Amino acid sequence: MNTEVALIVGNGTSRMPLDLLKMMETLGDNRPAVYGCNALYREFAPDYQLPDYLAAIDDGVIAEISKSDFPQSRLIVPPEQDRWEPLELHPGLHRPRSNAGMIAMAEAIRRGATTLLCVGFDSFLKDAEQSLSNMFDGTNNYGPETRAKAWDNPGRVRFMSWFARKHPFISFIFVYPEGLDAVPIGEINVYQTTYEELVRSAE
Repeated sequence: MNTEVALIVGNGTSRMPLDLLKMMETLGDNRPAVYGCNALYREFAPDYQLPDYLAAIDDGVIAEISKSDFPQSRLIVPPEQDRWEPLELHPGLHRPRSNAGMIAMAEAIRRGATTLLCVGFDSFLKDAEQSLSNMFDGTNNYGPETRAKAWDNPGRVRFMSWFARKHPFISFIFVYPEGLDAVPIGEINVYQTTYEELVRSAE
């Protein structure tokens, strides 16, 4: 496994064309570490070849994962104070809830990754409807109370921009299917590419 590269898997439906297991098998020993978010583990039951690590911050899905057969040693649950956006970004103001994708990024960096390939981060997309999509919408722990709102997206972009500035030597590469464009994050270490290019580079 190439620990300098991490694949961060969000749950936006834009990642549907990507066969994660096939891609990891193609890469073999050179594959990146895979960091998933929340209910991603459901897709890999019962043997859980992936993800290598799974980040979660909401009590409902944490309880679900904890009761499952997913290896608990691979579950990343941050302390409660780290489940909110940083005070530095919101001094004296109400802090919005963070998200599992950002927790996964931080953990990958902590473990030595210098290139982060980010898939399924639809909240950064320009298409408003697509930006709210989720692979697990309507399933257990993914009801209306957890559904993202369009007005949350600018804040998530701001958080990502701040996070990229805090990690200037890390490359953040957001990967989407051709035809989907992300809102510019505005930092020199943040890039966008396509699944087609990602798969070609893996072959």
